[in-house]
Amino acid sequence: MRNKLYLLFSLLTILQSASLTGQQTEADMPLVLVLNQLQERFQVQFNYASELVEEIKVPTPKDSLDLPGVISFLKEKTGLNFEFLTDTIIAITPNRPILCGYIRDKDTEEPLPYTTVQCNGRGTVTDETGYFELPITSASQLVLLRHVGHKTIRRETRFFNIAECTIIYLVPDEQQLPEIVLSDYLIRGLDKLDDGSFQLDFDKFSILPGLVEEDVLQSVQALPGIQSVDETVSNINIRGGSHDQNLIVWDDIKMYQSGHFFGLISMYNPQITQKVTLQKNGTSAAFTDGVSGTIAMETRKSINPSLKGSIGVNLIDANGFVDAPLGKNASIQIAARKAISDFVETPTYSEYFDRIAQDTEIEANVAAVTNSDIEFDFYDTSMRLLYRPSDRDFIRLNFIHTADEIVFNESATINDTEEIRESSLNQRSIAGGLYYLRQWHPDFITELSLYETDYKLKAINANVLDSQRFLQENVISESGAKLLATYRLNDQLKWHNGYHFVETKITNLDDVDDPIFRRLVGEVLRTHGVFTELSWVLPDSGTSLYTGIRYNYLDKFKKQLWEPRLSFNQRFAQWFNLEILGEFKHQNTSQIINFQNDFLGIEKRRWQLSNDQDIPIIQSKQGSIGLSYKKKDWLVNAVGYL
Repeated sequence: MRNKLYLLFSLLTILQSASLTGQQTEADMPLVLVLNQLQERFQVQFNYASELVEEIKVPTPKDSLDLPGVISFLKEKTGLNFEFLTDTIIAITPNRPILCGYIRDKDTEEPLPYTTVQCNGRGTVTDETGYFELPITSASQLVLLRHVGHKTIRRETRFFNIAECTIIYLVPDEQQLPEIVLSDYLIRGLDKLDDGSFQLDFDKFSILPGLVEEDVLQSVQALPGIQSVDETVSNINIRGGSHDQNLIVWDDIKMYQSGHFFGLISMYNPQITQKVTLQKNGTSAAFTDGVSGTIAMETRKSINPSLKGSIGVNLIDANGFVDAPLGKNASIQIAARKAISDFVETPTYSEYFDRIAQDTEIEANVAAVTNSDIEFDFYDTSMRLLYRPSDRDFIRLNFIHTADEIVFNESATINDTEEIRESSLNQRSIAGGLYYLRQWHPDFITELSLYETDYKLKAINANVLDSQRFLQENVISESGAKLLATYRLNDQLKWHNGYHFVETKITNLDDVDDPIFRRLVGEVLRTHGVFTELSWVLPDSGTSLYTGIRYNYLDKFKKQLWEPRLSFNQRFAQWFNLEILGEFKHQNTSQIINFQNDFLGIEKRRWQLSNDQDIPIIQSKQGSIGLSYKKKDWLVNAVGYL
């Protein structure tokens, strides 16, 4: 009996030992040991980072598997990527999903090259088409998309479509961008914004009735409260104000001339000017001048990665445009127009010329004097250069040069001798500007704007009967500098602070050669401005509030001016918008007419600078309240102002 029990115990011990041996064979082994065994078995070499495999354990591959079968087995068990570099060398790398996409501007839908994409310590930048690829390891990792001048996106990888490369839009954020409250206000491309302004986008714009082609300032006249009594762009009235009470800026450069043909067409080329914003009230505290309103023109803000261009001819001028990349981080736009009168005189051109010559010395002179050899010419050249030295820096350089000229001869027979004298009128503008944006932090940016603008109106009026020459000049030279700092307190609230300096010099000359008379008056005024402004935007509730104050110091007069600004918009009942606007403003320049025949009677107005005495500083206080209703294709808008 004892022998039987001994045999039974011995049998159980052997079975248990065999069971333990089987379990140990089937247990997971460190991947490093498995790889070493496979290297000896198949005479191959595995290349890998030690930290990549040191914590991984796998079952031992079956002996019946060949090398490809073993590799497939290990891929399935480890989730790693096994790649044959040669027949005997195999690289082991993390098998991470790839996040890819195309970054584009939300407004223009153009690619945004050199956008920074970061995730878990890794980073890349987009190419010229806005494309990027970035490996990711988990769905909870934070992805950061950052491009200078645009809102930064912070989003976990699980919110992206990893299965395909989608388009990701970045919203421009050079400043607090107003929300659109009424889109396609009168026509496609014309929107009303929540700060009370109207914005015209020529990329989406369809020509207004009555216009043959796009015209920057003629299009503005279609808006409510805007008119021109003589239908020119040099006499635009905003709510009853005069043209000189409008602040006209082109890419932050103040301009003192508005049109060709002395006001019949705009001198700002629509091919290079993308947007025009009209602000009648509630202007940002960053702006000064323009007691009636502000007309702000902007060029495109995105760097163009491909060559674009156009050449055209109409019944008035020949024009050309080119938008060319300069390497990977810069592009340049150049636009030019010139009158075709040197080559052909079309009926349209003749009609335009007859209109500006009406009731002037060109059309009618004294009975004994004949006007002949009349020539008229105009041209303009615009340039805009964009340069992005890094993902945090953005530089823009602008230049514009425009000119209009009329030349004609006055002849008369004096003492049986024909006398001929030349009269002329020249109007020219030349201006340049530099803009630099620096993103110090995703929530803090600074903007520096510098500009110089020069305007000259010159007339030579020849009196052939009296052998007299009358020279008149009106010259403006203005320099400006503005520094703006914007701090994002949160997604809805921004705080803007800045300093603005302007130096304006205006010279007026009247010179007669016989008898000799010369009067030259020159004035210079320097203005310092400090401003602060809060912008609070709640898109979900339809609430927008822009409020600020500006302090101005006119050093010549030792005068201080405080100017509060307010713009409030509230959407309610789905289709209604309530708007409240208010502002205090001032301006130091104005236009006067001394005599109707000044400057040949064509451009009779001359600019002058305030002296705080007989030429006062123009100050305005205005407020308005408006209610609009829009549903489908119906729009009703009512505004009361004082």
